[in-house]
Amino acid sequence: MVEADDAEVLTRAVTALGGDDRPGQRQLSSAIASAIRNGHHLVAEAPTGSGKSLAYLAPAIASGKTVVVATATLTLQDQLWNKDLPHLRKHGGADFTGSLLKGRGQYVCRAKLDRARAGESLLDERPGPTLERDVERLVRFVATSRTGDFAEVDVADASRRVASCAPRECPGANKCADGDNCFAEQARARANTADVLIVNHALYCAHLASSGAVLPEHDLVVFDEAHGLADVATAAFGIDLAPVGLRQLASRLTGVGVSRGDADPLAAAADALERALAKTDGRLDPTAGAVADALGSAAERLAGAIPSIDASGDPTAAAQTTQLAASRLDALRRLRAPDPDEVVWAERETLHLAPIDVSKILGARLFALTPTVLTSATLGGGARFTALTRRLGLDPDAELGPVIIHDAEDSDGEEMRLPGLGYADLAIESPFDFREQAMLYVPRHLPEPRDPKWAEAATEETARLVDAAGGRALILCTSRAAVDRMAATLRDETEHPVLVQGESAKAVLLERFGAEEQSCLVATRSFWTGVDIPGPSCVLVVLDRLPFSRPDDPLAQARRENAERHGGSGFGDVDLPAAALVLAQGAGRLIRTRADRGVVAVLDRRLATAGYRQALLNALPPMRRVVDPDIVTAFLATCTESPSSEQPSKTGRGGT
Repeated sequence: MVEADDAEVLTRAVTALGGDDRPGQRQLSSAIASAIRNGHHLVAEAPTGSGKSLAYLAPAIASGKTVVVATATLTLQDQLWNKDLPHLRKHGGADFTGSLLKGRGQYVCRAKLDRARAGESLLDERPGPTLERDVERLVRFVATSRTGDFAEVDVADASRRVASCAPRECPGANKCADGDNCFAEQARARANTADVLIVNHALYCAHLASSGAVLPEHDLVVFDEAHGLADVATAAFGIDLAPVGLRQLASRLTGVGVSRGDADPLAAAADALERALAKTDGRLDPTAGAVADALGSAAERLAGAIPSIDASGDPTAAAQTTQLAASRLDALRRLRAPDPDEVVWAERETLHLAPIDVSKILGARLFALTPTVLTSATLGGGARFTALTRRLGLDPDAELGPVIIHDAEDSDGEEMRLPGLGYADLAIESPFDFREQAMLYVPRHLPEPRDPKWAEAATEETARLVDAAGGRALILCTSRAAVDRMAATLRDETEHPVLVQGESAKAVLLERFGAEEQSCLVATRSFWTGVDIPGPSCVLVVLDRLPFSRPDDPLAQARRENAERHGGSGFGDVDLPAAALVLAQGAGRLIRTRADRGVVAVLDRRLATAGYRQALLNALPPMRRVVDPDIVTAFLATCTESPSSEQPSKTGRGGT
């Protein structure tokens, strides 16, 4: 790829869209171009409407460098690949190659599909009722598909799992009979030649966890929706293990030549682990007691069974099972002897291990080596976004890179330019007039959430607000119990259609919510981000309470203790920044265009009364703040007037 003028590329792309000139978009794009040229990190908050996708893609394709773009969701990943990059290729005036790469499980595995078609599935879960139909559909799909991407074919999730190969069980192309025709391997081959590679956070973190074995070498990475990166990294460097998985592995071993005498003891150890976990919930010490005994027994039995796997019958099945067994054995051993900076807990009869703090891991494996752009519509507020950057591993007090190292051992005596842990920061001004377009309503007359009377009072307040808005409400709750309670009250006390998370697929619910203007949608935490419903279908966003972690959440507990051991505050350094970030994400569902108007209602009086409230308010857009319900009712009435010609179409789309 030949270097081009990044400002010219952006101008061409925006002009071709017929878009307005956005100073914030140009400012962001210029800052990203500078980070690319100089090899330093950039942390940039670019509110909804800033046009940040083109702002980072334009300098990326103009730079002449190899750039990876990582998104939080497959939805945004597909949007960049199917919409934004083709637009830039056609109108940007810069020559570049691009590629899309997803996790291995997002592609059809020919070997697994063949076994499923023959009724020999090695699935770790029970197939769904549509398996036979879906298998035939997948057979027809792979006969003509270039990509093998499950996003391009309509099959049930259970059927997808039957016909996909998780990274932990893939033996690699050289050990698979279908290795030469593997869709995942072909996607990786295309990725190796791309100038701009589109991935998601999970795949990039898997790359970091594998010490760089997943993605090709690259000069820069851009993380869009970067507010969620720490949580994805925590999962990537952690472990989940359930007894049912060990039992299924024991059964699977008998299908590749392992005798019952070697497989059954593993199943018995899994049963013992299940009994131990049935008596445990929350944090635990896996080095002592019944859980430790069961983990040790399972590891010993599995280590003894692996050498008996016979590849003479079905070499690919044997190789996949060997890979999976080795992964499970590693998990058992890690759980049995965790590091001091890891926490282990049991939840719903599943064992979890996670690093308490990912900052050192990301600092060493990512930021010290690769120039990085972190951007999102909301980064949690605070000077230089320090709560977020410190959690990720950047150092707001360090000098801006690059750091130049001479005569490094692995550089053949050449100068090495590394980005260091310092960073530039940028906060783009929102294109929206929040004081005119939106109100932040905190009903101080409600009891505090700890009061037994709060739940009923909050649901009644929600019903009143929904009626005032004529439906058109997104109600975001912090628990499943609150979702059920809110939905029941709204159905009993209002005339509006009530859509509830879990009653249909997320995409279907969002499509209906956008199309049925007077409906309301009640959902929990997975809807606090990635929901984009512009126009009159959403003029009210209700957040039931401040989104603090549960006091007994094992990972949050360990993080509080860690902060206090280092002289900090568990609440101030852990709970408060995390809640501010989630609160900002939830509030961000309301105003999506310059034509939108509405109310964010937080049914938690602490946002108006608590001493820490300012830290939360600082993370929110500068909406007009009110506590008088009559003022809110009157404003909502103006928001439900006939939309102007400026209003966008009512469609549900993924968004930051």
